[in-house]
Amino acid sequence: MVRRVAAHRVVVDGKVNRMCVIELESDGFVRSYAPFNEEMPFTEWLGGTITLGRDGLGRLVVENLDNS
Repeated sequence: MVRRVAAHRVVVDGKVNRMCVIELESDGFVRSYAPFNEEMPFTEWLGGTITLGRDGLGRLVVENLDNS
């Protein structure tokens, strides 16, 4: 099952991306992230900043979630 979340800012490899949607796999890995261009069904708006990092194999994972 994929969980789709959106935030004002998503930081990936030190770069800030504004207004993004992230698709998370059930195991916690990031399937994809993309600019928020239109309203997408079943998207949970988290707001704030989400920081993505990489695990030991280079896969994207959520490192930090700041809802402020």
